[in-house]
Parts: sequence; C-alpha cells; structure tokens
Amino acid sequence: MRDASAQELLLLSALQQCRIELAAARGDEAERAATRRDLEAARHREEALQLELVRERERTEAVRLVLQALLMSLWRFGLRRRLFRSRIARLGRETPDEGPQSARHPVLLAEARRVLGVMVRPDPEA
Repeated sequence: MRDASAQELLLLSALQQCRIELAAARGDEAERAATRRDLEAARHREEALQLELVRERERTEAVRLVLQALLMSLWRFGLRRRLFRSRIARLGRETPDEGPQSARHPVLLAEARRVLGVMVRPDPEA
C-alpha cells in the first residue's frame, strides 16, 4: 500500500510540475505575441515615416524648381511674369498626378502664387 501512495504522490508532484511549466509556457507565448504585435506596429510606423520622408523630399524639390524657374525668368528690368507662369505650367504638366511626385503640385502652385504676389490660401494639410 505504501508503494501505491508513494507513486500517487510522485504522479501528483509530476502533474503539478507539468501545470507550472505549462503556465510558464503560456506566459512566454503571450509575451512573444505581444512582441510580435509591437514589431509589426513598428514596421508600419517605419513604412509611414519613409513615405512621409519621400513626400517631404518631393515638396523640397518643388520649391527648388520654383526658385529655378524664378531665376530663369529674371532679367534686368525684373521678373518676366509670362515666362515664369509658362515655366511653372510646364513643370505642373510634367509632374505625375500619382505617386510620391504628386506632392509637388500643391507646392508648385502655392510657391508660384507667392512669387507672383497672388493671395495664397492656407493649406489644410499643413
């Protein structure tokens, strides 16, 4: 009889140990799942930041293009407005309507209006 109760105690002890290990494994899995979610969120933030960086570079390029058009339209008596407008119109036609370069359109318009002294409406995205 003693052997049977000793075996039962060993089995109960082994069962208790298995339950403890299972609980620890479940806790570790929950931590790994949380880490995976954090990594996925970080990946999405990185992609969004890279896209915003590309857009910002395109907006900067648009300002550079407006300045270049301004410089090419200056002569000794001042700004040749018709030449400047035609250069900006050409830049607008050459700029794609989709993709990252499309961010140039509002900047080209706003900066050209600023150069020409036309009232600039506030940008709702800014």
